Amino acid sequence: MTSFIVDGRVQQLARGLLPENVEIEALGFGKDGIGSDYPVDRPFLAAIALAGHAEELRTALAGSPHARLALIELDPRHPDAGRAEMIRLLLGEIAASHRQIGEARAVAAQLRSESIGIKTRLRDIENLLYSLGNPQLSNALSWQPTGALLALSSGQTVVQNLPINAVSLTAIDLWFPQVVLPVIAGLTLAVEDAAGLVYPLRAVSPDMGLETGWMRFCLAEPIAGIGRDCRLKLTWTGPGSITLGLGQPVPDPRFRATPDTGTAPAETLAMRAWQSLGGVRLPACTPALSSGSAASIHEAEFIAPSSLPSPELFAQPPVVTDHVSTAFWEREDAILVHPSRSGPACAIIRGVDLAGLSHVSALVTVGHVRAPSLNFAVGVAPHGLVDEDGFWQRRIGPWMTGMPAQGWGQVHCIPAEPITGKADILLAASLATDMPNDLSWGLFRGFRFSRGATAAAANRPDVARGYEVSA
Repeated sequence: MTSFIVDGRVQQLARGLLPENVEIEALGFGKDGIGSDYPVDRPFLAAIALAGHAEELRTALAGSPHARLALIELDPRHPDAGRAEMIRLLLGEIAASHRQIGEARAVAAQLRSESIGIKTRLRDIENLLYSLGNPQLSNALSWQPTGALLALSSGQTVVQNLPINAVSLTAIDLWFPQVVLPVIAGLTLAVEDAAGLVYPLRAVSPDMGLETGWMRFCLAEPIAGIGRDCRLKLTWTGPGSITLGLGQPVPDPRFRATPDTGTAPAETLAMRAWQSLGGVRLPACTPALSSGSAASIHEAEFIAPSSLPSPELFAQPPVVTDHVSTAFWEREDAILVHPSRSGPACAIIRGVDLAGLSHVSALVTVGHVRAPSLNFAVGVAPHGLVDEDGFWQRRIGPWMTGMPAQGWGQVHCIPAEPITGKADILLAASLATDMPNDLSWGLFRGFRFSRGATAAAANRPDVARGYEVSA
């Protein structure tokens, strides 16, 4: 703080001329000389003396650290000259302070620039060490589709809060019941974190398995920084509407899919979130069996079991001593396949019009909380062909094994023979472990049928939903 040494005889005058935030140290002069000890040892800008008594103040300060201070004479009858000199000294002090601040800022900027480079190198080393001894990617979130759907009209937005850390978030997979590639440009996605930062996502190339319903959206790079919450924001600006798959209902309304208009569902969006290090290759959306097939898909539709014929039990183990059955559960809108401990059971849905079918996927779940782990598979064959030769096993897709009680997932199949008209759908289930088959509720909750361009071109008006039950 700026301070002055002031002759006590002009103390009041100097106080009136100086700003309030300037301190003064008064020296009293009497018949016996200086009336007080030397002022405290602190920096002073100048000394102010009564006009005509400057040498007296200089003598008083001799031998102290302030002997070389500039002296200003202040005449009570003509204070303007002294005031101008004080203002000049104060302006010089301000200029010196500005110069020092600028130099300090330049030094701080240089240190900051050097430290940023050091921090960047240390972060690269830390990432390298982390990648050598720790997982490079993780499936941070998996909400499987359950058959519930959410339709967005043009201009509508839906927000999904994510119960995961935003740091290292790399990609989001969403499940669509219909092919969205021709119109995906109308869908805008972004991740918004708790700090208010927005990270746009872009759809990846069409070889990511659109026939499964999963579509991947990637960030330009993994999100960096300290841990914080985040949410996903989707906006549909294309013509008409677009349909998104939903996951399980959740009791906490904060984590439900929340559109900006209309009624909010009780479910979350069906999605998968990936966290990884930069440059790590994520697992593909599509199963290995369908590599390269996405480009041929022209249309797809999701169908609930209630829109299909009733299932029949087609195959079971030769020797069965426990309960095996299939049925349509109207209240659940699901098809039950109850397998045997002795081996798999296969149900069949006959006579569905699937001309040009290129891929089928089914949403499956283990329906009872005390059920054993189950295996699932789905298949398709031209109508009546499995009745003739009995070889249903070679017409199903890969088994999904070890699904726990109340678990959800998808099974897939590409037809072994071309489907040119009606077809039979095969639903297979088995126990994953050798244990009693009590409460083995293998449920098929919905089907997604994909067709190629040739079949879609036919555009038959007599099958509005794309399905026709045989007589």
